[in-house]
Amino acid sequence: MPKKKGYDWSDIANPPVLDSHSSVKHEIICDYLRRYIAVFTKNPTIDRFRINVIDGFAGGGRYRSPAGSDILPGSPVLLMQTMKAAEAEINSAGRIKPFVLDATYFFVEIDFEAVAQLRFALTESGLSSEKNVHIFHNDFLKVLPAICNEIKSKSRQPRNIFILDQYGYKDVPPPVLRQLFRQFPSGTEVLLTFSTDSLINYMSTKSSFVKALERLNLEGILKHPDLQSSIEIKHSRLLIEQLLYDEIQSQCGASFYTPFFIVSRKSNRAYWLIHLSSHPTARNEMLLTHWQSQNAFEHHGADGLNMMLGYDPTFEAIADQRTFDFIFDDDADSRVLNALAEDIPEFLSASDTFTVQDLIFKTCNRSPATLAQYKHALFRLQQAKILQVLTVTGKMRRSANSISFEDRLLVTNQLYFML
Repeated sequence: MPKKKGYDWSDIANPPVLDSHSSVKHEIICDYLRRYIAVFTKNPTIDRFRINVIDGFAGGGRYRSPAGSDILPGSPVLLMQTMKAAEAEINSAGRIKPFVLDATYFFVEIDFEAVAQLRFALTESGLSSEKNVHIFHNDFLKVLPAICNEIKSKSRQPRNIFILDQYGYKDVPPPVLRQLFRQFPSGTEVLLTFSTDSLINYMSTKSSFVKALERLNLEGILKHPDLQSSIEIKHSRLLIEQLLYDEIQSQCGASFYTPFFIVSRKSNRAYWLIHLSSHPTARNEMLLTHWQSQNAFEHHGADGLNMMLGYDPTFEAIADQRTFDFIFDDDADSRVLNALAEDIPEFLSASDTFTVQDLIFKTCNRSPATLAQYKHALFRLQQAKILQVLTVTGKMRRSANSISFEDRLLVTNQLYFML
């Protein structure tokens, strides 16, 4: 990232200090990549897996720890190390044929000093000799068409993961995301950083700001009846976050959308780490990553079918976990199941023709629930005689794990009380 935006890469002997929110972000991304590779290589007959990893705002590849004594890897090094570790783990599982993880990396960085430090970081980490590494000293949007053309020239149906860690909110307009999903409709996923506070803190109805929102196709958020003055904007942060969520989701072109809310200790600003994909399995694996990390995640919604996700590092020192609306703590699983048991019948009452897939696809972008939690909640509701989960042949499911997307959900008219 350019030093004018927070990081100074000018001294290779003294890289910038890694912010805590970036550390959490790196942890989530690397854990998700491990899950991604494990899912797509589950079949033991697969001996080669091709993937493109595009880091659109790569930075200098190395940082100092907060204490200043250790050198920590940045996202390009971590991405490559994670892929190599995943390949080694698959090969250690006793496959008949050696497995090859054929990854091509595209690292884009606009700051010249950061590019120099990135090259040094790859050499320092023993990764500079890798053949499938492309480094671009350029603006991401300017070089993106060339990257897409290179990807398309190598495969008709490529698998791509875009890591787009923009510093604020202006560098990756939602229409760019929509174009990516149009070009690569089935095999593309995006992990996007969006600084909600950078936008909200300066939001106003002034013409200059309206024009800035128009360039991002986000001017619609100012048309809400409760945001017609600067005073209303100042006192409506949660509403603006919800409107932003709705606008970005509607414009990005991805079917599945998971926001991960991170608050930086250093700047006290909130960021979304948004996962975008076209497949429910990808969305589920990202949520499993959130649940497994067992950190303090914050959102401003409920436990069931209406929420956003988040992490606040200041929460680590807070004993009372009820401070936030929802966190992934020890009893989060039971809270989610209870909330789903209340929300699902109400949602289904509008129609008697829903399938399990209808329910999940229409609600999952606003829920912290994993696929397994949906299934367990549905089975609990069936046991309470609130609804029935029916196979295509009309038989009731006998276990939560056996529930499939094709099953039909039939709500009964029985009055019920959940314990």
